[in-house]
Amino acid sequence: MSSENDWNEDLCGCMNDGGTCLYGFCCTPCLFGANAEKISEKNCCLMCCLYLVLGSVYLCWVPHYFERQKLREKYNLKSNPSCGDCPTTLLCSPCALCQEARELKARESVQRSALKANNNQPVVSQPEANSGEADHVNMRV
Repeated sequence: MSSENDWNEDLCGCMNDGGTCLYGFCCTPCLFGANAEKISEKNCCLMCCLYLVLGSVYLCWVPHYFERQKLREKYNLKSNPSCGDCPTTLLCSPCALCQEARELKARESVQRSALKANNNQPVVSQPEANSGEADHVNMRV
């Protein structure tokens, strides 16, 4: 049984990244689309439009709920026991989108750092077979 990871970002920690906070509150559908593209490789523009259309009938939380669950599954993140994904996306959608964007940014930064560190490692390759061994293999066939 694998343990769940804690979120790196708090739901109400929007002021930790003013740019993301401003983006999330000025263009919430756009941030949703950008997050959906990073989480599940969906079309950013299409997801933005979907959020916008569903927002006009107060249902934008539905696709947001599913994307948030995918994010939690992708990184094995804990659900908030006091306020699960459904109430979070329904009642705090802009804050939740900002939290998700900051979480994605933090995890992408860690992945980039790990990739840079691995590129500095020496490459170990298998030695080539000498010609005598290759001839021996060909004679068997």
